[in-house]
Amino acid sequence: MADPLATLQQLEARMGRSFEGAELSMAEAALADASALVRHYGLPWAIPSAAPDVAVAITLAAAERRVRNPEGFRMEMEGSYQYQLPASAPTGVALTQSEIDLLRDLSGRGGIVSVEVQRPYVVDDTWYAPVAGSTEYLPWGVPGDPGAPR
Repeated sequence: MADPLATLQQLEARMGRSFEGAELSMAEAALADASALVRHYGLPWAIPSAAPDVAVAITLAAAERRVRNPEGFRMEMEGSYQYQLPASAPTGVALTQSEIDLLRDLSGRGGIVSVEVQRPYVVDDTWYAPVAGSTEYLPWGVPGDPGAPR
């Protein structure tokens, strides 16, 4: 398993406290899990110090969510006190859609795009090309014409 993209010290600084005992082990596991997800949607970043700041920030955010809410509760209530996370909020080390989009942009991975390709065809030694939004075809030169397709 590769080293986490963020350090335990960075997570402690982000959360404003130190970890000890079982919580220390949980924080280390959260960093490892978050790093694995960030690498899955981004790039491998084999050397953690070479990872972009955005990838490190997303790793820390996901690990922090896990440490703050290890059980993945969406709602808690006691007496008149009630707290509820939105249904769209990720739990555990799951990444948000915007984090995934950032990582895909960072890695240069785009979505699949479909582009219609139309080739001109030849009739009577003249090339014809389709015209967008029309059923008409445009004459596109004759063989030997420098502007004609090859």
